[in-house]
Amino acid sequence: MATFKIVLDKRRKREKDKFHLSVRVSNSRDITYLHLGQLMTPKEYDIYFRKQAFDKNILAVKERFESYANRAHMVYQIVVPYDKVEFRKIFYNKEYDFDKITTQAQKENGSIRFLFENSVNGKRDTNQIGLSTVDNYRTALNNLIKFQKELTYKDITSDFLYKLEGWYLREEKGSKKNSVASVGNLMRCLKSVLKYNMKKKVIPPTYDYPFNDYKIPTYTPAKRVISIEEIQKIVDLKEFDNDWEIYARDIWLLLYRMNGINFIDLLKLKWEDKKGEHFEFFRHKTRRTRRSNIRPLRIKVTDKIQELLDRIGDKESPFVLGQMSHTDYEESYLVNRNRKVKAKVNKFLKPIAKRLNLSMSLDVSLARDCYANTLKRANVNALKISENMNHSDPRTTTLHYLDNFEQDDLDDANDAIL
Repeated sequence: MATFKIVLDKRRKREKDKFHLSVRVSNSRDITYLHLGQLMTPKEYDIYFRKQAFDKNILAVKERFESYANRAHMVYQIVVPYDKVEFRKIFYNKEYDFDKITTQAQKENGSIRFLFENSVNGKRDTNQIGLSTVDNYRTALNNLIKFQKELTYKDITSDFLYKLEGWYLREEKGSKKNSVASVGNLMRCLKSVLKYNMKKKVIPPTYDYPFNDYKIPTYTPAKRVISIEEIQKIVDLKEFDNDWEIYARDIWLLLYRMNGINFIDLLKLKWEDKKGEHFEFFRHKTRRTRRSNIRPLRIKVTDKIQELLDRIGDKESPFVLGQMSHTDYEESYLVNRNRKVKAKVNKFLKPIAKRLNLSMSLDVSLARDCYANTLKRANVNALKISENMNHSDPRTTTLHYLDNFEQDDLDDANDAIL
């Protein structure tokens, strides 16, 4: 997945310690700088893009340039497979029509590229999917085209899917092979696209739907669990190398104590979401996907939570963390801010894990697993845990978060073997 960030291109100084303000596109190890026709000194850049600011003039400038990062994100979704020359061409074309991205021939031929774009555009127009899902679809499309160029829906049979699965598992991403979990993600994206276009009559009813015969492989990952003693070490930690380590540790504890919420929910949480003794909000992840049992998550502000809010909460901002610069934001801005801030917090959590000699690396997502398993170890009913985590189905809690048995218990069970 690519990232898009407004930076100074310091590869070449222009004049009076000024550099080109640019969108840096990081697509795996491939880095592209898109100059925006503006020179800035590092000091000016800090004012607009590094320091927290609420001056309307500064925010207006910042928002104008960050819209270019959003534009780059849109172009990235269109240029499949990724091509730097084509990417630049579309990015700098001010008259480019983002809604007209396929030819009539592609549509008539049933091109898989057209089917994906038709599905994404339709679901985006009706607010059914967000940018993270769009990125998943784009990655799936890239892999399909890599496996077979000029692919159409007529080529996709159950035999094709089995061959695709075998090829994908043999493919290597960096130094690692693709996993069964990522095969499942690829196939679910393709299945969704086919069903959408069948429903819209783009694919004729005579099409032999391949997922009636081919079954998507399911994968249950090993639960990410650290012991209660290790969690206590994180709570008790007093020695830090810098202020960012303190901040990162407190962020982790806040996520853990606030029902294991996702980082993006804490990032967008506002002070106005506090109703009496509780924070009350709808989870970002389920705002589109849940069609039943829709309810807000309510989290009581305990003394331990309040202590953390007093330390890292930003009272000058409408947002609890103060890491968002404006309240009227596009989703792409939220996604990019979430990616950036989360990465920085995770960066400073890693040395804490090493210093404490934890059994696994520490990151913000581990807080959710730890919350669920702390309650389980305290013999809290699984239905209550599911309710507190705002899951619509308790099976989600059990399958993805609750560790069935401690590893020591599993090892001890083998003592009975003769």
